[in-house]
Amino acid sequence: MITLKTFLGPAVVHKTVFSKTRVTIGRSEDNDLVLANPHVSRLEAIIEQIGESNTLIDKSRNGIFVDDQRVDGSMPLPPNCRIIIYPFEIQFASLGDDETMTIPTALKEDVSEPTEHLASYSKTPLSSHFTGLVGESPAMLKLYQLIQNVGDSPATILIRGEHGTGKELVARAVHDVSSRNQQVFIPLNCAAIPFDLIESELFGYEKGAFTGAQNVKKGKIEEADGGTIFLDEIGELSLNAQSKLLRFLQSKTIMRIGGATELPVDVRVVAATNRDLEQAVTKQEFRPDLYYRLRVVQVELPTLRERKEDIPLLVNHFVKLNAANLGLADPPLVSDEALHRLTSASWPGNVRQLENTLYSAMVRAPESPVIEEATLMEDMASWLTPETHVEEAPLETLSKQALIQVLIQHQWDTIKAAEVLKVSRGTIYYKMKKYGIEAPRGLRRNS
Repeated sequence: MITLKTFLGPAVVHKTVFSKTRVTIGRSEDNDLVLANPHVSRLEAIIEQIGESNTLIDKSRNGIFVDDQRVDGSMPLPPNCRIIIYPFEIQFASLGDDETMTIPTALKEDVSEPTEHLASYSKTPLSSHFTGLVGESPAMLKLYQLIQNVGDSPATILIRGEHGTGKELVARAVHDVSSRNQQVFIPLNCAAIPFDLIESELFGYEKGAFTGAQNVKKGKIEEADGGTIFLDEIGELSLNAQSKLLRFLQSKTIMRIGGATELPVDVRVVAATNRDLEQAVTKQEFRPDLYYRLRVVQVELPTLRERKEDIPLLVNHFVKLNAANLGLADPPLVSDEALHRLTSASWPGNVRQLENTLYSAMVRAPESPVIEEATLMEDMASWLTPETHVEEAPLETLSKQALIQVLIQHQWDTIKAAEVLKVSRGTIYYKMKKYGIEAPRGLRRNS
């Protein structure tokens, strides 16, 4: 079987899985994969399975590229590759190949365990992205569809969700799939600006409007003319700023502070909050007319605990991203025990907390080719509740390399190592004896 994820610009158009041995691609409706664009030939290409491999046959007028190499008639397809059929990009994957990855040679030489144990280090799966968002859970697929549906609508959008769920990413996705995507996207965190400055940030001011106003300054709304403005933490606006924002939404004009002329501005407004705006309206802390004007379309973001099946995709994404940011030659693998720990946690800080936890683990052990559970626990143990601790015997499957790593991190202090690994000191000694591990001379502590 093969899977094809079709991208048009930054958006995922659709994902299709085929179990056929011959798949046709082209503009015509009778193709297996239809690319509805005048640049595409009626029959653009054929993917044909021959034995265990797949071959791409070029039937186009304009040419096809596989991983930046032009196809000359036909070409064998690697198990995972990019197929460029202008203006589309297709991510090709042969299902069944993305199971496990062998451990790097350097680690093999340092692990004195049976070879079959090496399969416990999983190859992280291919990430599925939608204009910066990652995930394939039902909740995320529903979200992608809603973003596509409202992208070109002029409607104001209110995004709601807990901290760390990706509200700005969703706002950017709405902008990216809209006809405004060649114009500016301006984010503004309303909670980060003092009450007495928010109006000048939003609407700008004229020269001489107040002490210190030596020049004309455009506000963020005016700067976003033609594009999209994202107003995060909208619930923190003062009542006076709410009134002016409501006037802009109704009239599509602004007036700078100290100005006498209303200026027309064409801006798509996307707002976000994690505050209970209904309660704020009841307490007269938020204008009801502005609330209803903002929530023309409401987007509820799922928490990470509601889409745990996306955690492996997110782990893969962040490990690669962090490796690039840290200047690592190769992203580390993630052990099965570590991935199990990550997928079983409740993540009160959602995706942002997962990202920070992985970054912390990679900073703590930058030379390690594998992210182990013990390294993760140095960060996670401080916030995991008793209910989120997984009941297991971690040292039953712990490798020699991982145990040495924890001991080195704690200067061979077996008491601290036992605390990190949630086992008795006797278990540490037993495993050290089993693996033939001895502390360097002068560092034998608590023995």
